[in-house]
Amino acid sequence: MAPAQRVKQNTEQRKIQFGNFAAMTGLDEDAMTEAAAAQFAVPASELSASHKRGRLLADQLLRSFNKRPGQSDIYQFVAWRSLFMPTEIIYAMGIMPFTIEMFAAHLGMSGLAGGRLETAEGSGFSPDLCSFIKTGAGAMIEDILPSPDIILTTSHLCDPAAKFAAHTAHRYNRPEFVLDIPYGIWSLGSSISDIRKLNEAVGYVACQLEDMAEFITRETGIKLDMPKLTEIIGRTNEARRWLMMGNDLARYANPVISKGSKELNYAANLMQTWGTEEIVDVYRTRYEEFQAGGRSGRTASSRPRIIWFHLRPYYHNTLLGYIEDHADIVHSQVNHVFWDEMDLNDPFRSIARRVLMSPAYCPVRQRTEMIIDNMHKGEGIIAFYPKSCRHFHSSARIEAEMMKQAGIPMLTIDGDCIDNRGDDFLVLKTRIDRFFKSLRLQARDDAEPLSAQGR
Repeated sequence: MAPAQRVKQNTEQRKIQFGNFAAMTGLDEDAMTEAAAAQFAVPASELSASHKRGRLLADQLLRSFNKRPGQSDIYQFVAWRSLFMPTEIIYAMGIMPFTIEMFAAHLGMSGLAGGRLETAEGSGFSPDLCSFIKTGAGAMIEDILPSPDIILTTSHLCDPAAKFAAHTAHRYNRPEFVLDIPYGIWSLGSSISDIRKLNEAVGYVACQLEDMAEFITRETGIKLDMPKLTEIIGRTNEARRWLMMGNDLARYANPVISKGSKELNYAANLMQTWGTEEIVDVYRTRYEEFQAGGRSGRTASSRPRIIWFHLRPYYHNTLLGYIEDHADIVHSQVNHVFWDEMDLNDPFRSIARRVLMSPAYCPVRQRTEMIIDNMHKGEGIIAFYPKSCRHFHSSARIEAEMMKQAGIPMLTIDGDCIDNRGDDFLVLKTRIDRFFKSLRLQARDDAEPLSAQGR
């Protein structure tokens, strides 16, 4: 299909899809538009970091439907992306990334995921499929997603995402580009052979990224603006610095300066906003809020300190509130910055290196050893692993055994991020209480002198 024909078809489809999306929320299109305009009327300078982030994502979602608050409809090229597809090249070409998993999280938080899950299962999608993908599938079947111009997918971490992308490419008759990512690069050592393998892998992915830019040009008519790409990578580097500084303040502050459950909403590793001006402001504001909180002069806390693994349950739940009534979530796996600052003078290789160097995409032993090396005295781990997430749930036993040998308390919860149909807090409560008790006992033993421990 020619780009101009695709634009015409998408323009008509998105009008219908926006109406369907509004109806799903219980509003008509005018009410939805008015609600969005009211949200955007408040100056950004008056918003908290969390609200700035929420407004950025809302703006991007509306633009994907060709809707812009306070403006007439303007066509927006949209690329559906999988969670680990880098966004810098997409933004440099004036295209809006749209992430199915992030949309599913939005539906989960709004209490609107259940119907989409049932639609997907009623249409043949497996009950044990990743609930993020299944929610997206239900939304696609109900025609409430903004139809894409192109689909961009990586091969790593989430197998269902790649398969779903192939399915959507067929359903919408849209072109798909798959970025093939070699496995285990993060865990390479410093030998000459390992350095050679790293350089080869970086070159291999960098060439694919250049091919992807050419693919986007061929399918949309949009050319890559290299000075713009350099500028966008600079924004990613600046946002990264603010995020890291904020993470350090949050982890080491006592008492805590932010609710850890709130921080889980960022899921920085997965965000589609890297490279935007707004995300720099979001992380800068977050850091400034943390600084202000750290000067409050409150009494230090002796509560257990938790490192959170994986994502959070996005639906309304009792779990997170109960945990934070008894402990402090001070850091999370999804907000950990694992990549180096990118080189503005070598954009494709820098982006390739960032994509390759995810510690989650390497043997379990290596990534768990990295976690153990970065744990601090008195911290415990809660791993909220959806059973449908094969990549993380399947490795939970190995992780737990290694943590036990290292003397690090770890609680694994078999939950779900989107699907609340199996949620049973009362079953979990006993295990959580027992885990917190073990953390308190360990803290007491660590605090006692050796002579007292031997009595």
